[in-house]
Amino acid sequence: MNKIITFQVATLFIGLFLTFMTTLFAQNAFAAGDDSYMPDPKKILHYIYYEGKAVKEFSHMQNHKYIWQEVYSYGEKDYVSTESYQENQQGLVIDEGKYSLRLVYPLKIGKQWSYVNFAGKKITCTITSLNKTVKTKAGTFKNVVEVKESDGRYRYYAKNLGLIKSENPSLIHGDPESLELISVKTKVAIMWGNEQLKRGQIGRITIIKPINLWKRDEQNKLHFVRVLKPGERYRVYSYDQLYGGQYSVGSGYYITKMPAYIKYETPSKQLLNKMKELYSAQ
Repeated sequence: MNKIITFQVATLFIGLFLTFMTTLFAQNAFAAGDDSYMPDPKKILHYIYYEGKAVKEFSHMQNHKYIWQEVYSYGEKDYVSTESYQENQQGLVIDEGKYSLRLVYPLKIGKQWSYVNFAGKKITCTITSLNKTVKTKAGTFKNVVEVKESDGRYRYYAKNLGLIKSENPSLIHGDPESLELISVKTKVAIMWGNEQLKRGQIGRITIIKPINLWKRDEQNKLHFVRVLKPGERYRVYSYDQLYGGQYSVGSGYYITKMPAYIKYETPSKQLLNKMKELYSAQ
């Protein structure tokens, strides 16, 4: 009797394990295969909006989600935001923080779903084509999925790129709302010595003598974090004159300009031009 129970438990365990592995494989296949409509993490995507431009690139994984960063440029200002992607057999969810857009699988003409937009209005989505040919400044894409929304907007999704175009005849500030992919570039590592040069980086600091690491709050008040040790190195993203001059090393952390305690270096113009070329639209 005990042998029968043990066999049944073992069979159940094996069945659950195989189900888990099959589901995991399917999710990975959707994330990286030809049938995926999630952006390729190895690409840098450039968009033009009806009022500005944006650059999107993969940042990191968090809770099984692909986190992408977008730098949106409007006028002389840049605005940084993030959005997350999840994809499995049920569909693609794009979470922009205030609402989610879902491309529901399996794809089929006439399939419908809904989401709530920024204004709190329920929007119904309908797949109207699976083989649309769409022209953008980034090129012409075939077999594009066309989705019509109840507010008049059309969205177009291409394999391994995601949203490549969006059009809405509704006037906002006198202009039709629109989005278009204008350039796709392959992400490459630009090395500065034995370190990768990151987007927005203007220099680096090497600690010579023990020095304080500070964090600024929303009122720019300083809060002590810890003492940095000689030999530690940090990327620098900006510099200002507060507190006698401080270097921003990211995420609100700062190191004070004290030449006897730190060594500050800047990348060559050649490296900076490579970074500019990588993140500039064609």
